[in-house]
Amino acid sequence: MKTKNNADKMGRPSVNLNTKLFLIFILSLVISIFSFFLFIFINPQFGDIRNQQIEQQKEEETIRKLLAQLTHSLEEKHMSLDDIDNIASTLNPITDAHPNLGFLVANAKGDVLFHSNNKKIKSTNIKYLLKQKLAAESTGNQSFNAHYSSFISLLSLQDDIGYLIIEGPSFDPIFSPNRYIYQVYMGLGGSVLIFFVLFLLWTRPITRYIKQIEEGINRIVNKDWTYSIPVKGKNELSFLAKNINWMTQQMRKRFEKERKVEQAKNELITNLSHDLRTPLTSIIGYLTLVKDKQYKNSEELERYIQTTYGISFKLKNLLDELFEYTKLSLPDVDMQFQEVDLGGVLYQLVGEYTPMFENRGLSVKVEIPDEAVFISIDIEKMIRVFDNLLSNAEKYSHESGDIEVALYTNEKQVIIRISNTTDQINSEELSYLFDKFYRMDKARSSEVAGSGIGLSIAKKIVELHQGEIWAESEKEKITMYVALPFPHDPHDKEEKEIIYEDL
Repeated sequence: MKTKNNADKMGRPSVNLNTKLFLIFILSLVISIFSFFLFIFINPQFGDIRNQQIEQQKEEETIRKLLAQLTHSLEEKHMSLDDIDNIASTLNPITDAHPNLGFLVANAKGDVLFHSNNKKIKSTNIKYLLKQKLAAESTGNQSFNAHYSSFISLLSLQDDIGYLIIEGPSFDPIFSPNRYIYQVYMGLGGSVLIFFVLFLLWTRPITRYIKQIEEGINRIVNKDWTYSIPVKGKNELSFLAKNINWMTQQMRKRFEKERKVEQAKNELITNLSHDLRTPLTSIIGYLTLVKDKQYKNSEELERYIQTTYGISFKLKNLLDELFEYTKLSLPDVDMQFQEVDLGGVLYQLVGEYTPMFENRGLSVKVEIPDEAVFISIDIEKMIRVFDNLLSNAEKYSHESGDIEVALYTNEKQVIIRISNTTDQINSEELSYLFDKFYRMDKARSSEVAGSGIGLSIAKKIVELHQGEIWAESEKEKITMYVALPFPHDPHDKEEKEIIYEDL
């Protein structure tokens, strides 16, 4: 459930990476196809063909005009087809002016009556040419031989019918199939190259980001847990980067926690060796005196034995508290929550301590509301908290001092206040009161028994209840506060257990 919530917070990708890659592919393909056809249509070969067609059309138009003028000129002179000299005198100036053209006059039978000096026009098959022209006119097509195009006009000269033929140069076709295929291959190769270039350019940010994620993962694998992969965009890769960053953050937290646990373990061993060495040294010292019979009488022997027993019992209590603190420091602490009247619990505990308070001349003032204050707690562990606080109040209070126990509530918390009169404590010492093995200088130099771990145990238990514990000092009065969530929500307990399982 927790993993799902974290995923929801990070958000799902709004842009599908597959869709983006598909669009890049389609766009690259469209541009490459467009460039292919653009290359084909702007090819110089096609431009030359178009220019040739325009030039040929102009030439044909000139020849047709010339053919019409000559036909009109010959028919105006009212000559016959047999008047070859007259025909020649009319056509020779024109043939001299147009040496690239061939001129020919034939009768209706196809016999050549006049032709220019053009070699090609001399070998022209008039009958075949006339037949082709008639067929072309009937179908609307023009006929061209390999090198020349023929233009024919009907002549009507004194009841004779003949033909005036002008042969113009044909334009050799520029279009070459082999060259065209080569150009198509070139265009196809260029469009494929454009496709790959565009696709690689547009997918380069994606591949670069994948490479960046890969390098980030390598750094994380090498335990560089301070590194965070940049989150770019809103797609599967950015979602992956968020998840990796979240995972790295959890690993960093776990590593820091393990480091703190290791540091705490080292401190525990150091403090344990210090606090255990003192009673053990005393026990060994007294037992050595007994073993070597270095005592004056049986009363002194009995005192040595009693002292050794008392120190041994103190050592046992210290080991018990260390064991309890270790259990409370584990991530899978077993908490047995139940609804209890906290005011009734405090009344009972204060009643049990009242004889000890009175034995030292301490007066007790209790401020607990008459109505029940129900709260869900682990009653056994919370009794240990209040027991430690009341015990400390009894141990460190001035003779004939005052002890106050109060309970009050607000909208969110139940607050327990326990205060007693003692020597003035500065704020620096207050901040260390709940550290392991910490005992104020007065306590260390006095005969007051204590391991210096009781308040640390109390702090652990209160934190397991999602509460707070702190101390305040004013002149010769120290006050301990315990604040617990009120009312305790069972769902908070479930969430807390989930967190512990994750840890």
